[in-house]
Amino acid sequence: MKTLATAGLALAVMSAGLAYADDEPQTQTYGTATLGVLGSGINSNNAWKLQEYRDLQDGLTTGIDLKRRGPNDYLDLFGENVGRDDQRLQLKGGRYNDYRYELFEDRLRHNWTFDARTPYSGIGTSNLTAVLPNLNPATWHTFDFQKRRDNVGGSFEMWNGSPWFVRVDANEVQERGLQLIGGANGTSPGNGFTDKPFPIDYTTQNASIEGGYATRQAQFSVSALHSTFRNTNETLRWRNQFFGGQDTSWLPPSNEYSKLGVNGMLKRLPFESTLAGRLTISQATSSTPVASTVLNTGGVMAATNPDHATFHGDVLHSTASLSLHSNWSRELDSRVYWNWYRKENHSTEVTFVTPPAGVNCGGGSCVAELLSYNKNNFGTDVGYRFNSANRMVLGLDFVNLHRNRVDFDNTRDIRASAEWRNTSLDWLGTRLKYQYLQRRSHFLEGSSGTGPTDPAFLDRFIARFDASNVDQHLVKLMSDIRPAELTDLGVEVIYKNNRFKDTTLGRTGDDRGEFYGSASYGDPKKLRGMVFMDLELVRADSVHRNVSVVPPAVPTTGPNAAFDPNSAAACTGGSCNYNWAGTNRDRSWLLGVGTDWLPRERLKFTGSAIWQWTHGVADFDVQRTPNPINPRAAPIGNFDNSKRFTLNLKSTYALTKSLDLNAGYAYERYRYSDIALDNYRYTIGAGASASYLSGAYAFPNYTANILYTNATVRF
Repeated sequence: MKTLATAGLALAVMSAGLAYADDEPQTQTYGTATLGVLGSGINSNNAWKLQEYRDLQDGLTTGIDLKRRGPNDYLDLFGENVGRDDQRLQLKGGRYNDYRYELFEDRLRHNWTFDARTPYSGIGTSNLTAVLPNLNPATWHTFDFQKRRDNVGGSFEMWNGSPWFVRVDANEVQERGLQLIGGANGTSPGNGFTDKPFPIDYTTQNASIEGGYATRQAQFSVSALHSTFRNTNETLRWRNQFFGGQDTSWLPPSNEYSKLGVNGMLKRLPFESTLAGRLTISQATSSTPVASTVLNTGGVMAATNPDHATFHGDVLHSTASLSLHSNWSRELDSRVYWNWYRKENHSTEVTFVTPPAGVNCGGGSCVAELLSYNKNNFGTDVGYRFNSANRMVLGLDFVNLHRNRVDFDNTRDIRASAEWRNTSLDWLGTRLKYQYLQRRSHFLEGSSGTGPTDPAFLDRFIARFDASNVDQHLVKLMSDIRPAELTDLGVEVIYKNNRFKDTTLGRTGDDRGEFYGSASYGDPKKLRGMVFMDLELVRADSVHRNVSVVPPAVPTTGPNAAFDPNSAAACTGGSCNYNWAGTNRDRSWLLGVGTDWLPRERLKFTGSAIWQWTHGVADFDVQRTPNPINPRAAPIGNFDNSKRFTLNLKSTYALTKSLDLNAGYAYERYRYSDIALDNYRYTIGAGASASYLSGAYAFPNYTANILYTNATVRF
């Protein structure tokens, strides 16, 4: 009924437009309307992966693409999957050289897991209750982790035949459903953890206006945007078995966002130059109470002693950019650019003062960290055309980033690149690019800790890879080849190598290689075939330290110091301190074939088959101890492994000039294996430290057979 009602509404709107069109001379109305049926057979314990963003329910399928063109105005109506959960409706119209408008609605259902389980009652509310322990999943409640998103809005733009224009946009996004939040029950991994469904009840309203001046010589505009986000449930209350009381998880707070922008462009300057610039300033604000107590052992509410009762979020972003592109001669062109970004965090800096008994951070007060940064980026590209078939582009880019992080406060990037483009052969086009990046950062924790007895001493050796020193090499090759009539070949090769410098603990290096190739042959009006493949190889190396025994159980200085990664491994009472290295390897392959066949003028067949594989391995190397208490770690072979095969067959028969009959079949098979989900269990452990899992993302394997048929009318 929902499908028919929505389709009927869309057709009624279009009928009104068509009736109006009949009153005007020289008006043309044309388009397509599609009506069909879809049926699917799915074999799966949890087919969320198949239907993560798709609506494959049995039922009607409808589509609309209608257009009206008059001497002075136009009207378009487009509908896709009308009445289904992934529907899109769009109505556009306007008057030539005067104004235009648009109305739209987009629906989407995002599925994460079907038939999830939980021992909690009150699903869909902000208060989850349960009698725990309950280690029998057969007695639990079932639900779906899914979110429905509905985006409705429109726009209107008017210029009335002049260079001046104004545009107004507005939309509202509603999100409703259940999503996963997981969390520890206590302060140690041994205290257990719990999956919990939290209610999504979000509403986001956006409105913007832009006005300006646009000609072939110059463009200028000023814009303003305001967005309001409202969350009906900003906290989730749930029973914490380990602590023995109702715990609280904090969800996204309601907030507001405003942005002002100025854009400008000047063309036809000397040397055929174009100058473009942009300024923006935006502010995000929120306000939420600060928890004065938190749940602790025995159901006791421990005081947090915040120095502010309310957290006021206030983050200001400012940006500026300039770009000048010039053609100095027929052979020489250049681009010079500058980009500036600044984030100012004026939010409340909450300090939780350590009480006699309660929360603490390393034995002291807990202070919120407010990230701010200032980034300057400038560079240039210079291109020179040696002849009509050979062109070289050289680039140089600089980044200077200041931020208030505790580990790195300043980062400087220098990126140099060279690209050669060749079209000297009519049947061959080639692009070859090399890029070198050098990043150097200022490390602040080189003197952390008083010595190997202090856990903070370990911070001297930890370098987080997003800001640590690195040398990067990147090579990219692309070729388009047409060796003969009706034959097309394409090749793309990419290799990137990162080597992190001065890193004792953390990411030490990674490599990425990618190869893509495609080939097609045949006459599109008769028979044409295509094959393509993609291969990606990724490797990441890292070094870490395990500390299980702290002083005075082991020597505090010398070769066996606990918090010194340069010391030897040591074990006491079955627990060890040692370094370990990890190497993650990910490989993915994709192979596809496809064909278009027209055996008759009115009959067309299309088909495709795609094979996909992913395989990951996590390998380990452990620092040995004199007494081999820490055994050698075996590699993990089931690390995000998957296989997917898809087959699509479709036939189209033109029964008349205005009526096409379509029929199709699709087959999909998906298999997944990962150490985190293989041999899945809903509970781990027992008693107060038991963990409760919901089945989220588990059992994703599926086999699907999908049949559909429809008729498309053209008029």
